[in-house]
Amino acid sequence: MPDGRSSRSMRIFRRSLLQGAAAGILAVASHPASAQPKISKIAVNYQDHPDGNKRCDKCIQFQPPDACKVVEGTISPQGSCRIFVPVHA
Repeated sequence: MPDGRSSRSMRIFRRSLLQGAAAGILAVASHPASAQPKISKIAVNYQDHPDGNKRCDKCIQFQPPDACKVVEGTISPQGSCRIFVPVHA
């Protein structure tokens, strides 16, 4: 039967290991170099005008002033496409 110190050391080690792993995953996920290639405007039916309330500048993927995390090329803030995901404020 393990003594109290050994059990506590294992909990601390496990916690440190999990925190390190989580930090590594976040670091990899936040680097653009690890991101997938962008999709063409044609593939997402991009248009340079809104589709009702769907506007690029109201999409979670929009990167001001004129880019998108998912779609390649210059993006109009007033544009829209079929992969629109609204920003929840």
